[in-house]
Amino acid sequence: MATKTITIEDAATLGAFFFSADLDGVDYLLDFQFNSRESLWYVDISDLEGNPIRTGIKVVSNFPIMRLCKAAVRPAGELMFLDTTDEPIDPGLEDLGIRAICAYEEEDTLP
Repeated sequence: MATKTITIEDAATLGAFFFSADLDGVDYLLDFQFNSRESLWYVDISDLEGNPIRTGIKVVSNFPIMRLCKAAVRPAGELMFLDTTDEPIDPGLEDLGIRAICAYEEEDTLP
């Protein structure tokens, strides 16, 4: 196993959306909201019943967003938003899923 890309489509048109993603064999809900005042995306991660695991996470480029989460039910690997340009810039409305790719590093490939 390795790094898997989580496809995000039409983020700019929706502004807020959620979907389930298989992360190391367990399904989680990823709930995205765009904050127009800050021009930034936020994501909440929950189990399939909607129980929060980590909420209000600012979507920043090239940073492991689950790093500080100690919950026993958290995804075993690491979730990141990888900037595909030479200069990592946090994704704005038009960038999520296009310039900033959602990636999940599976547990067996973490250091």
